[in-house]
Amino acid sequence: MSHFNRYLPLLLASIVSAVSLHALELPSIFSDHMVLQRAQPIPVWGRADAGAKVTVSFGKQSVSTDVNAEGIWRATLAPEPASATPATLRVVSGGKELSFADVLVGEVWLCSGQSNMQVPVQESRDGDLAALGGGHPLLRLYTVDRVASTTPRFSAKAAWAVAGPANIPTFSAVGFHFGSTLRATLDVPVGLVAASWGETPAIAWTRPGVLDKHPLFLQHLAEWEAGMKKFPERNAAYLAKCAEWNKSKGFPPDAKVDHWTNRDAPKPPPYDPNGSKRPGNLANGMLATVAPYALRGVIWYQGENDTEWVPEKYDERLRILVADWRVWWENAELAFGVVQLAAHSQPVAAPGDDGWARLRESQRRFVRDDPHAGLAVAIDVGEANAIHPYDKETVGQRLARWALADIYQKIKLRGGPEPVEATFADTVSIRFESVGGGLWAFSGPALEGFTLAGSDGVFRAAKAEIKGRDSVVVSSPDVPQPQVVRYAWARNPLGANLVNRQRQPAPAFELRKQSPDSAP
Repeated sequence: MSHFNRYLPLLLASIVSAVSLHALELPSIFSDHMVLQRAQPIPVWGRADAGAKVTVSFGKQSVSTDVNAEGIWRATLAPEPASATPATLRVVSGGKELSFADVLVGEVWLCSGQSNMQVPVQESRDGDLAALGGGHPLLRLYTVDRVASTTPRFSAKAAWAVAGPANIPTFSAVGFHFGSTLRATLDVPVGLVAASWGETPAIAWTRPGVLDKHPLFLQHLAEWEAGMKKFPERNAAYLAKCAEWNKSKGFPPDAKVDHWTNRDAPKPPPYDPNGSKRPGNLANGMLATVAPYALRGVIWYQGENDTEWVPEKYDERLRILVADWRVWWENAELAFGVVQLAAHSQPVAAPGDDGWARLRESQRRFVRDDPHAGLAVAIDVGEANAIHPYDKETVGQRLARWALADIYQKIKLRGGPEPVEATFADTVSIRFESVGGGLWAFSGPALEGFTLAGSDGVFRAAKAEIKGRDSVVVSSPDVPQPQVVRYAWARNPLGANLVNRQRQPAPAFELRKQSPDSAP
């Protein structure tokens, strides 16, 4: 027997052992302490030996399926009612069993977006107070690690945990305040899945196969491809500029440059083929690790990065993203709560135009046209000198208010006044819904923040008066035949003060004479 043949059985045994070690595997979204979505089919999936049988058991249910030729399997449990009683999810295949303990059934939400969703509790207002106490046994947290990838990733390096002093401080502040409000109100377990990354565009969170089917993205994708070929030289030039800028400010040459706070700093780095801004890279690297885990909905705080790329078409990009996610999660009614961007930068007194204002209006249009979406206004909690406002509790609670009104039907008022109809004559009469106890000018004797433009397109400050419970009339002697009315139309619309009697603010908006918001 040759030397090789003598050790062949041992080699084959080691290979078999290595294969069997990974013969049954689930992504980390399935772990101890998880919350399963109530009243929906529950998909469970993973990897195993091709052709093997997999059995998934939970409570009184037991479902079996076969592993396909690529080693992938999926089983679907029937909908379960909410339960705060800890149970065990078991998965068996080929003599190997995986079991997950302390599993609850309740409401599950995905908390996604860029840095304002990423900001943790410990870096927000009263973050130390939020982490006090013995924990929240029925609130569970899961944070996807930040990985960008050009191909779908199977699993994240993460695990579910019971909310408590050890993990609340590092969890998304907006997500935590949203989830804890739902938990206290619905009296069912709540699970929060955080997947966010600062300075990322919406296009990075949309699957590549969807992007290249839409004309809207073709030019941008072509620019990315061209930019990636020149990445090494462009990156070297960018780093040199950053080092020079840091030196002028007295910073270390290799210090990270925050171009949002320092407006005179070099602009963002060039396209990185493997970076977090590349179209599809975060859908692949982060969301693929949790889809299609059953969800009630998504809360989305993103858009600052998109203010620099055709902001008035942000609603189109968001519509494509949300439609794709609803297909991905196999839920045509997947709820989607959008945070309208907070105020930022120094206020400007004269009427003007701004990418932030155009993106806010685009966000409003998306929500207006989607029956399963909601808007949480954040303009009034913004800060002139910080792109990450300190008050994340208010934003989380406003998202929860929308969900409790529209999704759970626990309250009637989902937020602030929403413009639903505008009549143009020598003045503009705007009718609002969601007025609660009636419209009101907060912290002042009169409404502020309205502007009008005629056919010349020049905007001028306008007078606005509340009429009855639900209407505002806007006028200006300088605009005798108004064609467009705007409210809170600035990066930092200081003074915009239209609210309802419950102090919920109106969103920034633009209404044109010929638009879906105009009366015939």
